[in-house]
Amino acid sequence: MKVLYLSAEAMPYVKVGGLGDVAGALPAALRAKGHDVRLMMPAYGLLDRNKLGLEKKIDSFNVQMDWRNETCQMWTNPRTGDCFITNYYFFDNRFQVYGSGDEVEQFILFCRAALEACRLDGWEPDIIHANDWHTAAAIRLAWAQENRPGLVFTIHNMAHQGNQYANGWPLLGVYDGKGNMNLMQQAIYCADVVSTVSPTYAQEIVTREGGCNLDGDLRNKGDRLRGVLNGLDTISYDPSTDRSLAANFSKSDWSNKALCKRYLQDEMGLEANADAPLIGMVSRLDFQKGIELVIQVMDRIVDYSDAQILILGSGDRAYEVAIEQIAERHRGRIAKYIGFDGNLARQVYAGSDIFLMPSMFEPCGLSQLIAMRYGTLPVARATGGLCDTIVDMRSVDGGCGYLFGNYDKEEMMYTLFECAFKDYRDRHKWNEAIGRAMSRDFSWSTAASGYEEIYRLALQQ
Repeated sequence: MKVLYLSAEAMPYVKVGGLGDVAGALPAALRAKGHDVRLMMPAYGLLDRNKLGLEKKIDSFNVQMDWRNETCQMWTNPRTGDCFITNYYFFDNRFQVYGSGDEVEQFILFCRAALEACRLDGWEPDIIHANDWHTAAAIRLAWAQENRPGLVFTIHNMAHQGNQYANGWPLLGVYDGKGNMNLMQQAIYCADVVSTVSPTYAQEIVTREGGCNLDGDLRNKGDRLRGVLNGLDTISYDPSTDRSLAANFSKSDWSNKALCKRYLQDEMGLEANADAPLIGMVSRLDFQKGIELVIQVMDRIVDYSDAQILILGSGDRAYEVAIEQIAERHRGRIAKYIGFDGNLARQVYAGSDIFLMPSMFEPCGLSQLIAMRYGTLPVARATGGLCDTIVDMRSVDGGCGYLFGNYDKEEMMYTLFECAFKDYRDRHKWNEAIGRAMSRDFSWSTAASGYEEIYRLALQQ
């Protein structure tokens, strides 16, 4: 199949969140299965085209945007076939992916330009696969074409939908649109198949609580709403070869994990205590991630246990300040890094004993997959993809982590103190769980097979 895969971000070019990881890995996994996949994304100003070795494929071409034309170009990466749309005002001159203030117009231009570039290049896709609201316009625009390809729309996060006042309709070529325009809603209606990034999240978004006002639209898709669990780049995230780590280890011998813990303690100013459970977090400091719950209990964790806490992330400034203040009160027991450092993040995954993810909602989650691959057992809220990837040690033989149900600090504390901390003292039980966690298979090959099935279903429609 020929698949046009559209995304606002993709590794290794630019990454803001989990979408970047998925868009960087899934096209490659589909190519490995024999499909002709053209990943296409905007060429923001922060991309160094010379360093990336990009080549111009289509020189200036016009893209109609309501009453005016915008001039675009298409560049390619000759090594992978990945494609990039340029436009001086909306992309070349932008040095961030999101937050420009005119994002709806910006991404509608990208979608129009992507479809036009394929036409000019003589490349007709069998499937158009768009991701989140940024590329949703491509589904709406292609829907009206004769002999159109199959249309697949993947939701990574329901909370952001691409809303625009009624004056945005002409950008889609609609001149009798009523009410505000919602790009995600348009894509859900027009897509042959809507997918999301875990089976549990697919169930959650058809409820009033999880659907963000689009639950009715999603219920109308019936069995054409599917959940496919995201994969993990198991080559990049491999503790046996990861150069970021102080010492490498594997699922057959993880004794060097203790060296990673000691190195992390020394680097971050924590007490050198091999026996104290080290709780790690690598997270955007955002309400979705349950940071409020963590801030409320950090003092109590220090007061009533010997556990240490290390948080790496940035986001809401109020959360950043609160974490900084608590870490200052408990030097040696709590450490923080406000910002993001990729090498340090990998060291946290490898050197921690417990990985905390108390998310309010989590469509799939990547951090828990990395943590388990690095032998760190997750304590997480039972929501979305966390339910689909973490097997609770209390409920199933062969578990490799802990889940708590309600978004509640007391329930989280109980799971930490009465489950994780207690099991941590039983070295035989804990080591068996580490071995099971590191043996889990979250490779992209399985996810790619799920999308092959979705593409076939879209073509049948």
